[in-house]
Amino acid sequence: MKRFSCVVLLILMLCLPGTRNMANAQQLLRSVRELDEPGMRIGVLIATWQENYARQHFPRAQIIPLTNTTDLLSLLRNGDCDAVFLAYPACVYILEEASNMAFLDQQVAATSVSVGFRLHDTTLLPKFNAFLHQIRENGILEQMKDRWLEKPGGSMPSFPESTDNQEILRIGTTCMDVPFTFYQNNHPAGFDIEMTRRFAAWLGKKPVFVISDFTGMLAGMSAGKMDMMANYIMVTEERSKKYSFSDTYLTTYSSMITLRNRLENSTTIGNKRQNLTERFYNNLILDKRYLLLWDGLKATLLIAVLSILGGTLMGAIICFLRMSHLKIARIAASGYISFFRSIPQVVLLMLMFYVVFASTRMNGVTVSVITFSLIFGAYVSEMFRSAIQSVPRGQTEAGIALGLSRAGSFIQIVLPQAIKQVYPVYKGELIALTKLTSIVGYIAVQDLTKASDLIRSRTFDAFFPLIVISVIYFLLSWGLARLLDAVLPTNIK
Repeated sequence: MKRFSCVVLLILMLCLPGTRNMANAQQLLRSVRELDEPGMRIGVLIATWQENYARQHFPRAQIIPLTNTTDLLSLLRNGDCDAVFLAYPACVYILEEASNMAFLDQQVAATSVSVGFRLHDTTLLPKFNAFLHQIRENGILEQMKDRWLEKPGGSMPSFPESTDNQEILRIGTTCMDVPFTFYQNNHPAGFDIEMTRRFAAWLGKKPVFVISDFTGMLAGMSAGKMDMMANYIMVTEERSKKYSFSDTYLTTYSSMITLRNRLENSTTIGNKRQNLTERFYNNLILDKRYLLLWDGLKATLLIAVLSILGGTLMGAIICFLRMSHLKIARIAASGYISFFRSIPQVVLLMLMFYVVFASTRMNGVTVSVITFSLIFGAYVSEMFRSAIQSVPRGQTEAGIALGLSRAGSFIQIVLPQAIKQVYPVYKGELIALTKLTSIVGYIAVQDLTKASDLIRSRTFDAFFPLIVISVIYFLLSWGLARLLDAVLPTNIK
C-alpha cells in the first residue's frame, strides 16, 4: 500500500505544472532554436508584432502574452517562462537594471517601426511623412537615435514648441515602453515622445498625450479619441486593415532575454537585492516619481467623490421611480437596475468611453464619473428602497392622522429611520466604489493604479509600487468612511 501511494504521489508530481517548470529551469539554453520545443514558454507583450512572430516561428512552444514588460520580467524571475521576447533597445535598459538576466539572442528578427493614423488618413499622414523625410535629411533623426537607443540615460532636449496656436494634436501612447515612451521627471519622455513633440511643433500645434495601455491605445484610435499613435508600433497585415501607417522611421531588432543561469558557458552574477531605502528612492524620489502618485491620487479622489454624489442622487431618483404607482416607471427603474448590475463594470466603462461617447471630446475623467454614478445609483437605489420599506406603513399613517402631510410624514418619521437602516450598507458600497476607480486606467485616465504601472514600467520593480498604492487606497477608503461618520448625526450612525 505504501509503495502504491508513492507511485501515485510521483505521478501527481510529474503532472503538476510546477514540476515541469523546475525541469525546464535546469535546462541550459544555447540558442533560440531550443525554445521551439514542447514545454518551453516564451513571454511576449500582448497584441504586438513579437507575439505574432513567436506564434509563427515557435509553434511548439507555449506563448504567454501579458500586458506590460514588468509582469513579463516577474514571470521570468519566478521561473514561469524560459525567455522573454522584446525590442532590443528595451532589453538594453532592462539588462542595465537586472544583472541576473542576459541576452539569449540579440538579433532574433529585424523590426520596422511606424506611426499609426486613422484608416485612409489623407491629412496628417502625408504631413508626417514629409516631416520624417526632413528630420532624416537634416540629421535630427540620427541625433535622436544616439540620444535614446545607443545607451541608457537619455533625457529630453529643449527645442522650440508652439505656444500661440490653441490647436492640439492628440497623441496616443503608453508611457510604459522605455526608451521609446516613458515618464521622466513626471513628464512623458523617450524617442517616440521627442519625435511626436517635434512633429506637433512642426505643425504649429500643442501636443496632448493620451496615455493608456497598448490595447486601449488601439481602441482609442479606432474610436477617434486620438489623432495619431506612437509607441514602437510594428506594422502587421491585421493592423493595416484597421489603421494607416507612416513610412518606417526606425529599423531595429527584437531580442530574446533569459536568466543568466540558464545560459551555457555563462558566469552567474548574483542579482544585488535593494534594501527598503534604495527601493523607496528608486520608485518614489528618483525622477520625482512621487508626483505621478500625487497626480493619480487627485484623479482618484475627484472621480470617487463626484461619483458618490452623482450616484447617490441617481439612486434616490431610481428608488422614487421603483416605488412609483405608475407601472411604466416601475418597469423602467427595474430595467435600469438589472442592466447596470448585470454587466461587469470594466466592460461598461469601456463601452461608455469607446462607443457611447466615442464621437465626443469628453475626457476619460468625465466618462468615468458618469459611468460610476450610473452604476452606484443602481446599487444604492435598492438599498434605499429596502430601508424605506422596512419602516412599518402604520407610522406613516399615524403621522398623517396627527396632521402631517404625506411628504412631511416621510421626511420627519420614515426618512430618519431609513437612513439609520441603510447607513452601514451604504458606507460599504462607498468604499467599494472608491476601490472600483482603479479600473479607469483602461480608458486613458492616470489614476493611482495607472501611476503605479507607470513607475513599475520604469524601475522594473514588480511589488513596491503596488504596496505603496495599497496603503494609499486603504487610507483613502478609511478616511472617506470616517468623514461620513463625522458628517452624520450621532443618532443615525
